[in-house]
Amino acid sequence: MELRHIAFGNLRRRKGKAALITFGLAVAVAAFVLVLSLILSLRATMDDRLSRYGSNLLVTPPRTDLDLSYGGVSVSAAGSGEVLYLAESDLAAVQALGDGGRLAAVIPVRLEPVSLEGRTVLVMGTDLAESAKVKLWWRVEGSLPDSPDEVLLGLNVRNEFGLERGDTVDLGGRSFTVSGVLWETGDEEDNLVVVDREALTSLTGEGGRINLIEVTAASTSDVEALVADIERALPGVEVTSVMQSIEFNNQADSSLARFGLAVMLLIVVISGLVVTITMLTAVQERQKEIGIFRAVGFKQRHIATLIVLESAMLSSSAAVIGVVGGLGAASLAPRLVRESELGFFFDPLLIAAGVAVAFLVGLSAAVYPAWRAARMDPATALKYV
Repeated sequence: MELRHIAFGNLRRRKGKAALITFGLAVAVAAFVLVLSLILSLRATMDDRLSRYGSNLLVTPPRTDLDLSYGGVSVSAAGSGEVLYLAESDLAAVQALGDGGRLAAVIPVRLEPVSLEGRTVLVMGTDLAESAKVKLWWRVEGSLPDSPDEVLLGLNVRNEFGLERGDTVDLGGRSFTVSGVLWETGDEEDNLVVVDREALTSLTGEGGRINLIEVTAASTSDVEALVADIERALPGVEVTSVMQSIEFNNQADSSLARFGLAVMLLIVVISGLVVTITMLTAVQERQKEIGIFRAVGFKQRHIATLIVLESAMLSSSAAVIGVVGGLGAASLAPRLVRESELGFFFDPLLIAAGVAVAFLVGLSAAVYPAWRAARMDPATALKYV
């Protein structure tokens, strides 16, 4: 009779202990798969939200000392000759770096001081539809401009001029309708008048001018590479990485990952101890059986192999149960915390990792009991025959 048949028969006779060992290993595997899946889900969700929440990078011409600013770019009084611009070719060069899906959005921004009802305000011309996709903090009372004759007002501009949605204003000598008011953002946007970039070009009569390009990376891991690529493609421009949100994202992810891994490691260690103790108890109970094996010619390596085979069989069952349970729990977690916008993240490597943990813990826990069984004194064991 082969050792694997003996191992299988022993597990069938000792169903209780086999079930306890399988349960302990399955808990360790399920905890590992659940925690790892949640960490990957959180990072994927945060990357997705960050890619949609505004720019990761600002591409600007060399800085000058000017008196009106937006997003780190200053704009002096019109006609001063102090303003440096990016060209449409620069925009095309940045857009060309989006091969492979690295870029979620590339938004050109034009800034011009323009007279509004006789007072100078800063007007931003941009791609409004694209901006609304990535600037999810924008909340508009009314609607975004959908024609060249409509404007969106920052809250401070609305309050300063006493304007409301539907009012007609004189902007740069032309009449515009206020389509909406941007709720307070706490940033420069509160002091802006926002229009479509083509409308601003038509208003000023000067095309091909871009003050800055807002770039949103598809993933935070692409930011550093994009900075280097843009600097190579456009020598002389300044590329500013908006690191605050990225660093906060990475710190939050790292803290949660460390906590989750610590909890998972604790569960794995406890499960390993449970398996080890259970197998040691089983070895003590099997002294009669081991004595018989030694009496009929089994060597120490045969006894050790028998214990390890039993552990491997139980690890196989635990791997299946644990992986299924861990993935099931991970898929249910987002439903329990709906406000988190956490999605279920599946990677085939999770299955491989879960199986690896099952065998690593199971076989590691079997080492000492197998050694004890192999080292058992045959004369002592035979007393139980």
